[in-house]
Amino acid sequence: MRIARSLRSSLIVSSGMSFLALWIASCDFHPAAFSTSTPEDGGTALKLTGGGGAGGSGSANGKPGSGSHDGGALGGAGGVAGAGGGTGGTPICPAQCPSGQVCLGGTCQPDPCLAAASSCAAGTTCRATCVTVTDLCAGKSCPDGQTCVSGACLAGCFLEPCNGVVCPSGQYCNPGSGACVMLDACDGACGPGKACNLTCASPNPCAGVHCAANQLCSGGSCVANLCAGVKCAAGSICSNGICTDSCSCSKSCGSAGHCIQGSCVCTPVCPSDGSRAGLDDGCAGLCPCPTGSTQMTNGCCMPNCPADGSRGGLSDGCGKTCACAKGSALYNGACCTPNCPANGSNGGKSNGCGGTCSCATGSTLYMGACCTANCPSDGSRGGMSDGCGKTCACPSGNVVYGGSCCKPICPSDGSNGGKSDSCGGTCACVTGSALYMGACCKPACPSDESNAGKPDGCGKTCACPSGDVLYGGSCCAPNCPANGSRGGLSDGCGKTCACAKGSALYLGACCAPNCPSDGSRGGMDDGCGKSCACPGGEVAYDSACCTPSCPNNGTCGAADGCGGTCGCAGGGKCTNGLCPGKTCTPACGCGQICNNGQCAAIVCDPDVVQCGCGCCNAGESCIAGQCTGNISLG
Repeated sequence: MRIARSLRSSLIVSSGMSFLALWIASCDFHPAAFSTSTPEDGGTALKLTGGGGAGGSGSANGKPGSGSHDGGALGGAGGVAGAGGGTGGTPICPAQCPSGQVCLGGTCQPDPCLAAASSCAAGTTCRATCVTVTDLCAGKSCPDGQTCVSGACLAGCFLEPCNGVVCPSGQYCNPGSGACVMLDACDGACGPGKACNLTCASPNPCAGVHCAANQLCSGGSCVANLCAGVKCAAGSICSNGICTDSCSCSKSCGSAGHCIQGSCVCTPVCPSDGSRAGLDDGCAGLCPCPTGSTQMTNGCCMPNCPADGSRGGLSDGCGKTCACAKGSALYNGACCTPNCPANGSNGGKSNGCGGTCSCATGSTLYMGACCTANCPSDGSRGGMSDGCGKTCACPSGNVVYGGSCCKPICPSDGSNGGKSDSCGGTCACVTGSALYMGACCKPACPSDESNAGKPDGCGKTCACPSGDVLYGGSCCAPNCPANGSRGGLSDGCGKTCACAKGSALYLGACCAPNCPSDGSRGGMDDGCGKSCACPGGEVAYDSACCTPSCPNNGTCGAADGCGGTCGCAGGGKCTNGLCPGKTCTPACGCGQICNNGQCAAIVCDPDVVQCGCGCCNAGESCIAGQCTGNISLG
């Protein structure tokens, strides 16, 4: 057993990662408190628990004798929890280095920033970190479904921008972009393949924040950890509580592409000389065709259609037909010029190309031939057939009636008002009269308003004077003084006088609400059956104004303290006390989980062995980045 512990410690040392977070491996882990210590690069990490092992274990919060450190700033990665505690373990900083020192390379060292001339912008401070200056994956080949991370082949398909990148002396590869950037060297021991680098960093909002076991810190606040208690297979990512295979894409990535973190990554193979035009580009697509050519099944095709139209109507050699010259049309598989003289002599006849020649101006096609309407301009044939299937129009002032034109007989003096106009209609009444019971009727409403409110003799009622209303069959002047003295009382005409401005009708009388402008009675009874308004963001509750209190940690369904229930921002549905999680774009990488739209780095619990991108179960050791059962020599 002693040999097994020694082998386990040495293997974990070889597989430790300085700035990559841990991944959720095929183990039963339970996300616990979100670690906020920043011993080396100021990041935050999610602590995971799993099976323990002999010989000490890694810790996410730097307990004495443990073997772990938090990661973060470099590429947003998490920390590494290695076996420790005993001899031969990876050097790990304590939870807090002495004053004037920082954690570099797993040990507390004098802070290089103290000796450096600070040139950081406002709101940022100097921070010393260890960066990788040697490609640990150089010459390393991993099987399908695995990715080389910090020199070890780990289960999963992850984006490692720095793999294969060799930077000039004095530079290092930025793990977030894969670009070589200048190294601001400092005096710190970081170990083989690494170098001390000075950066300017913003304050860590999660520093000193400790969250519950089912939460993690985001932006300085504890939020619900949607992946708490979720078990994912090796190479899968936990996204809002659902495990997603990092090597599985919804479509084919092509012969030259790869599925990385659930998305296709592929560079099309299309030489600039066009030699592969129209052929497979290696990314499940086709290389573009040159201008003027079209895509065919086996490549590109240039249509054979001379500009002179000599091949009009013939195949273009690419599955289509060459267009005909202007003035011609395709007919029976060939181009055809319609035979339609401009003088209209062939109007209504076949044009020789499957169509019909149009008629000359003033004629229309009727029964297969051109026809000129017989409608003299004097209107003598108004209402009669025009000989071309229609009817000649009547002169102005006449209408068609009984198959001929008819002039309505309606004298301008209105003497025939209400009578037949002899053309099927009725003559209108003179101004001031109205049609009533088949005859014209003049309302009996004298201008002195003596008949106001009485019948006008034409089926209606004479209007009341301005300001009066019709009430009980006669005109009535409402008794509502302008000073509002009768507000809330009867106006004498069947309605109620309005209250003065600022008052409201309450229990049959006018009432002035008692709501001072300073808001001192907000939420209280206004004395008029309502409540005084509360300031913006507050609601009336229990005779006072109340500010709803709802957590921003992704939980929902709890009381808001003001008689209501907390919902989800944006209108999402609350399910089992949790709001729907947002998707992480781009997808999270090795050593991270997706929690409500943010990738969170993870480290293992003190009682769990870290291995590759995840945490091993109890009784397992880490060998070449894979969790295996402890080796026993009998």
